[in-house]
Amino acid sequence: MSRRGWVLVAVIVVLTLGAYALGLTDYLNIETVKARREELLSYVEARPVFSGVTFFAAYVAITALSLPAASVMTLLGGFLFGTLVGGALAVVSATVGATILFLVARSSVGGALRARAGPLAERVSESFRRNAFEYLLFMRLVPLFPFFAVNIAPALLGVGLRTYVLATLLGIVPGTFVYAHLGRELGTISSLSDLVSADVLVAFTLLGLVALLPVAYRKWKSGRLGTTALVALVAVGLTLAGGAIEARAADASYERFATAYGGLLSAHVRPARRNGIAYAGVDYGSWRRDARHAEALAALLASDPNSAASRQEKLAYWINAYNFLTVDLITREGETRSIKNLGGLLASPWKRFRWPIGGREMSLDDIEHGTIRKLGEPRIHFAVNCAAISCSDLRAEPYVARNLDAQLADQVARTFASPAKGYSADGAAVRVSKVMDWYRKDFDGGDVAGWIRANAPVELPEGARIAFLAYDWTLNDL
Repeated sequence: MSRRGWVLVAVIVVLTLGAYALGLTDYLNIETVKARREELLSYVEARPVFSGVTFFAAYVAITALSLPAASVMTLLGGFLFGTLVGGALAVVSATVGATILFLVARSSVGGALRARAGPLAERVSESFRRNAFEYLLFMRLVPLFPFFAVNIAPALLGVGLRTYVLATLLGIVPGTFVYAHLGRELGTISSLSDLVSADVLVAFTLLGLVALLPVAYRKWKSGRLGTTALVALVAVGLTLAGGAIEARAADASYERFATAYGGLLSAHVRPARRNGIAYAGVDYGSWRRDARHAEALAALLASDPNSAASRQEKLAYWINAYNFLTVDLITREGETRSIKNLGGLLASPWKRFRWPIGGREMSLDDIEHGTIRKLGEPRIHFAVNCAAISCSDLRAEPYVARNLDAQLADQVARTFASPAKGYSADGAAVRVSKVMDWYRKDFDGGDVAGWIRANAPVELPEGARIAFLAYDWTLNDL
């Protein structure tokens, strides 16, 4: 390695260590950015050009030093500057930062390693260089390869600068603009893991395979890839394409459901009071006449529950499905007094009626007890709504994975704020929702008092004697 190469490597190492020593990486996370988002927005509004230049310089430095904050910076760019401007800034700055690291690696250790490499290593390098653009494009498109590793590896293999820059610039465009678009809703994002679902990963992998098709074709033409292998590669690509399209269609169906369902909740759920109980009332008559109900029902039944990858996504999906289908049951059957009237001689209303979801005929009982409760989240008992005024309120918005924790916490708080159906204390005599009696085991294995102390916004008296409030099954209509 030349003296210049040692100097460049030393500079990168010192700057990287300095960033960690100063704790800069501690500020490059979603929580910190969310806490200061109003301050950041005000600053950008007052100094838009300077803010853009500062963002660009910071992103370049973060990429060149391989600091673990590129995803957060891309989200921040979309939040501060919008999808197009923020995405473009992120693409250009990430490319510049990656190129700096590539040049440092090439001028320092790249040449020395290639000079010392044996014949096998040289043949591998030569094969990579012949198809460098397609290989690099594949690795940039598929979000499974560490970004910093793809910045350095081509330099060690002798890839040309022009090829590297062009493949990097084009390859990071799709993922960067997806993240920049998601960044517009930065306040609702709680974890990076909530942002990318399995079908999105499949879609990006498919794009990467498409980038490799020219390589496969050239190898086939030269006789180094048999016809059978080429057909197999195309078949795999088509299979993945079909899977991605099907997954995306199912995901789009759920998005249509959530949009229509959200509109219905906003239009037909209002505060109400009956029998001394305050609750979220549903105008079932106007809901029944709203064309969005049929749209939401069709979209939900066309959706695929398996497209919900994370636990939060599954919880949001099934809670929304349960609550919506409960309303569907009431409106379809025209019940006006109590959901319990819809039970038959041998089956309750929660077991009697079924809907085709995900290839199965499912009842409300199947959804709640066979699916939702198995996910191990006791707060769902304050979110699922059984169409009774003593039940926890029907939330006037759909549950969403990225904000589910806050929504469930709010449901707990609302329930415990209601002395008629959630929490009532008279000295050491405490009465709570009957739901906590029916599903006692879900609350810390039966320690209801311990769960309340840890999770509810109330001060449980010492030596509290827990009893349960009477449950009113009157329909939660207006």
